[in-house]
Amino acid sequence: MASTRRREKAEERGPEGLPIWARFTLSMALALTVVSAGAGYVLYKSVRQLSSNVQTDTMVAAATRTAPLFHAEIERQRLRAEREVYFALEQQVAKDVVQTAKDFPEIPSEYRYEGVRKAFASYEASFRDTLKAAREQREAKYKELSASEPWKTVGTGVQHGLGEVVEAPVQYADGTAGVVFQYRVREGQPPVSILLPDSMQAAERSLFGLVVGITLVIILVGAAVSLWVANQVSGPIVRIVDDVRTIAGGNLNHRISAQTGGEVGTLARAIDRMTKNLAEARDNEVELEVRQREVRIAAEVREQLLPQSTPKLAGYEVGHLHIASPQLGGDFLDYVESASGVGLLVCEVSGKGLPGAIVGATARSYLQAKLADALELAPALQAANRQLARDVRRGIAVTSLFARIDAAEGIASVACTGHKVPLIRFTGADRKVRVVHPEGIALGFDKGPVFDSKLEIAKVPIESGDRLVLVNSGAVTLADAEGSELGEKGLYALVMKFGTLPTTEFLARLREAFEAHAGEATQARDISIVTVRRV
Repeated sequence: MASTRRREKAEERGPEGLPIWARFTLSMALALTVVSAGAGYVLYKSVRQLSSNVQTDTMVAAATRTAPLFHAEIERQRLRAEREVYFALEQQVAKDVVQTAKDFPEIPSEYRYEGVRKAFASYEASFRDTLKAAREQREAKYKELSASEPWKTVGTGVQHGLGEVVEAPVQYADGTAGVVFQYRVREGQPPVSILLPDSMQAAERSLFGLVVGITLVIILVGAAVSLWVANQVSGPIVRIVDDVRTIAGGNLNHRISAQTGGEVGTLARAIDRMTKNLAEARDNEVELEVRQREVRIAAEVREQLLPQSTPKLAGYEVGHLHIASPQLGGDFLDYVESASGVGLLVCEVSGKGLPGAIVGATARSYLQAKLADALELAPALQAANRQLARDVRRGIAVTSLFARIDAAEGIASVACTGHKVPLIRFTGADRKVRVVHPEGIALGFDKGPVFDSKLEIAKVPIESGDRLVLVNSGAVTLADAEGSELGEKGLYALVMKFGTLPTTEFLARLREAFEAHAGEATQARDISIVTVRRV
């Protein structure tokens, strides 16, 4: 019990631990922090390595592409120098020939050495042809080198610094793109060129692939963490849903299997408590249905116990009043008509509810059967007692007050079997109330010897204006809102007050008096009254 109360108090305080939104936020934040830190480290290392690789590749490519350019330029300079030398030699040879002609005057032809002249002319022509051929060969090679540049500019250059360095996009002979940086050392001289590959595109592609890869990794890790967190939250909820389905199927003894904290744990405990309450409510409902069924049956039995009509007795007014209480029982009133006269009967049953109603119905049947055919009251009551004592369990008893009216003689034979409230006799001559209470024990309490020995029959005269009243203890124990009972004296006062009235009005006034006394209080027992007045 103590642990149950502590659990209920804990549930009233609310969920223990962090709420779901806080757990989800912290889990995602922690996971994304770890993933982002790892991704940042990987990205840093990768970019650093990529930068180093790009730098190395660029330098290697620059050296590879620029070195042939420098070699070609050196070769062009060599060819240009040789071409100029051969051209100078050609000029010098021509000049020397002219000078030789000036230095030696015209010799008459007859004195000239024709062979020498011809040989010299031939040598001169051959030497000049050789120089020319060598020069033209250098020029052709130079033009070939100049025409076979391994790159060409394909766009507008961009100046850097003070305009000394120009950057321009180029296209290489193999169709690849690149960049040339040209620096002019002196005006009028060709610039110094450094060729580079377009390494930024490759670097951008590599960096783009790296970023995409890391992004995908972050997404996958985030999805995995989200799935894990969702499973941590939804797993118990799914189990709770399955448990609720089982409970909804009618198994109210099933308990939630999910064991967790936070709101989900509180929900599980709340459902357990609700299921327990539903089980109790179902049991209470079943018990209530049983009780309601018993009440309906008891009400039907009580309805059958009441007389369906009032007998006519010449020179007398006979009537009855029955006020039912919310708590059903077996109390009843009845008339027993026989050749010896009309009998007035009021009975009380110790049991309540359906058992009391059944006992009352059984007692009514036995009394009706025995009293209707009997000339004497004592043997009939004794026989009814033996039958009732045989059929009802020990501890249940029926009290009765019976008065048989001999109309011709004006005498009532009265028998009491354990009834608490005596017969009330109102005398019209002096308007006083007297009570008649013969000895006797309750029906069913003893199987015979004691009952038979205790039973007495009293004779009560009925004069003109007299009234006999038989009533159960419900009228005497009727209490108001403060618990004050009407009592026997209060009942006697009412009979004395209204005794001279006609029977119908007498009973109506008693009902009004009972209702006025009770007020808003609930009536605890049925009130049964049978009366006869001699006119």
